[in-house]
Amino acid sequence: MGLREAFASVIASPGTLLPVLREDPGRVQGRFGLSDAELAVLAGVDGESYAFMAEESGAKRRIHLSVGLPRTVNELAEHQPEVLDAFLTTTTLTEDLDDPMGIVRACEGLLAFDGLPPATADFGRFELDQYLLLNDPVAAEACRPGPFARLPHAAGAPLALSPAVRVATYGHDVTDPEAPVRLPREEVTVLLQRAWDAPLRAYRIGAGTGLLLARCDGTLTGREAAREADLPEAETLDLLERLVSGDIVRAAPAIVHQGRPTA
Repeated sequence: MGLREAFASVIASPGTLLPVLREDPGRVQGRFGLSDAELAVLAGVDGESYAFMAEESGAKRRIHLSVGLPRTVNELAEHQPEVLDAFLTTTTLTEDLDDPMGIVRACEGLLAFDGLPPATADFGRFELDQYLLLNDPVAAEACRPGPFARLPHAAGAPLALSPAVRVATYGHDVTDPEAPVRLPREEVTVLLQRAWDAPLRAYRIGAGTGLLLARCDGTLTGREAAREADLPEAETLDLLERLVSGDIVRAAPAIVHQGRPTA
């Protein structure tokens, strides 16, 4: 804790912390571990300036949230504005919003907010997973068109998910056509795949496929993955062949991109 955190807290909740700062400055000093000089700096800003900074900070933060979680923020603004306002006005701004990762941290802060309904939080995680995949340079390189050579059979090769793929499980059906307005409580596993010349694809997959993909970590062959997931070998190897053909799973030693191994 320090002066920066103290400023951020006052800006986040000027109506709550300013009276404490004026009436019991020692309490604020102890809470944030401030020196006398730092306390004087904090107390030297007038209330109107704090209120202005709070408004500007909240507006900027909301813009950044809308970049990473556009549909989630829109749903909150339309149907639960009090939740969004509570987050913006009662939580401490600690992320640097001029840093690209600041958007991610701001979104993570909203998704961890106690007042956020669980269904909305699940859909927000779904949106953030998409944002992270779309902004991952390794994923971008992985789906770049190029001469790939793959093994004809996945049975005996160590397998790994393509870097352009993510698999996640959510407690609500984030794939529902009416989401995020309608989010049935149902555990679903979703595969996200980034493509070079097409929108991000989201596929709802079965529990067995999810278990299998979780074992495609680059250390197990197709047969080993089937055995680890306790799935029928013949059907599993057939599925893995289709996943390799779709570049969802890669047979690690056999991938060549522009003449160089990439596994």
